[in-house]
Amino acid sequence: MNEAAFDELIHAPLRLQICAMLSPVQWLPFSDIRDRLEISDSVLSKHLSALAEAGYVEVSRVRADSRSRRQVTLTKPGRTALRGHLAALQAIAAAAEPAMAEEPSGGRAPKRRQARREVALDPRIA
Repeated sequence: MNEAAFDELIHAPLRLQICAMLSPVQWLPFSDIRDRLEISDSVLSKHLSALAEAGYVEVSRVRADSRSRRQVTLTKPGRTALRGHLAALQAIAAAAEPAMAEEPSGGRAPKRRQARREVALDPRIA
């Protein structure tokens, strides 16, 4: 098990989804990631650039059917960082579980009574 380590770079929702999609596979085509996340090429490129700069992913061009396509791979450091980040999220969730178990049924927090404040009106204004 990897040491829990919250990673702010991976934590961004789209980057976390990208890493999670790449985790169980050797690589994915750029277009598959873009289509699954329903984002534009430019948005995906921006997030992949940030992950690549950290060494978490590699984006390479491959020739297929006489066309050049981009494929994305989660690197070994990327896999390690993702496992550590997921472990940190699990630790955060585990810390919240006792508090969640103490809540009354329905998962709603008990209503708190608000103290009423008496307001003295200025007789000149009233």
